[in-house]
Amino acid sequence: MTSLLKVEGLHKHFPIRRGVLRRQVGEIRAVDGVDLELETGETLSLVGESGCGKSTTGRLLVRLLEPTAGKILFEGADLATLSQRELRAKRQAIQIMFQDPYASLSPRMTVQEIVAEPLRVQGRYADAGADRVRELLELVGLRPEHSRRYAHEFSGGQRQRIGLARALALNPRLLVLDEPVSALDVSVQAQVINQLRGLQDRLGLAYVFISHNLSVVRHISHRVAVMYLGSIVEVGSRADIFTAPTHPYTQALLSAIPVPDPVGRDERDRITLAGDVPSPSNPPTGCRFRTRCWKAQDVCAQEAPPLIDRIGVGHPSACHFPEVPATVGGA
Repeated sequence: MTSLLKVEGLHKHFPIRRGVLRRQVGEIRAVDGVDLELETGETLSLVGESGCGKSTTGRLLVRLLEPTAGKILFEGADLATLSQRELRAKRQAIQIMFQDPYASLSPRMTVQEIVAEPLRVQGRYADAGADRVRELLELVGLRPEHSRRYAHEFSGGQRQRIGLARALALNPRLLVLDEPVSALDVSVQAQVINQLRGLQDRLGLAYVFISHNLSVVRHISHRVAVMYLGSIVEVGSRADIFTAPTHPYTQALLSAIPVPDPVGRDERDRITLAGDVPSPSNPPTGCRFRTRCWKAQDVCAQEAPPLIDRIGVGHPSACHFPEVPATVGGA
């Protein structure tokens, strides 16, 4: 079966310019060789520390940023090479929902205008557009009379629902969700996540879910890809990642998940990483994680480990010395 989305060798490098003439003196390798696959109706989560490249990857998927290199195959078409006219047609099927529910909605537009905007851009509003807006508001749990109000009149959770309604306006098959609940209270996060899961089941949507909150990721994901310094270091099913992580970085992330009753967790189980994240403008040679890894050896500095399943656990990780630890954090 052909994947809905397949990403091959995706790169995004930002130039560093200095001096009066703004000459390029280097580059920031924000995304540096990412490979991903996503099936219809599936949620793939991208996780990692701030600055790892996950949000940049999300913007590349919808061509809000132009890739430096690589392929973004969506339903067989390479989005990275489409003209603006061709891309406009494809964008009906792939939409993005942003992190900040306050900054992503225009304060000068009513909810009606915000949700209708994609329909107008694609020339589809004249054909029962007002009815479609009412339908979308009800779909995300808002009342039709809310359409006359402005964004500042709503809570953060309601604003995210407005953003979700806008993203669903053109009946997309893929949503890129960039930290969609990070700005919300925990109780509201749960409501939005449950709604996303319900809409996925009802509409057959696929999600690329970008987050640093592993508790939320565990609740919504089918598969998880762990990013570090612009590259994928481990990818697998939710159970693979949360119960049998093989990459040291994944193990460190999972060890930091808060637990309701910390009494049963030995303090020695918490993995504290040494040092800071290296600069993406000058990443380490070989394995990028080696400068913070307690298992690093000479080979780690000489050779970048490929993303493969070295020990037969059913999912790949980019580590020369992977291991299957005792259960960490629960499934």
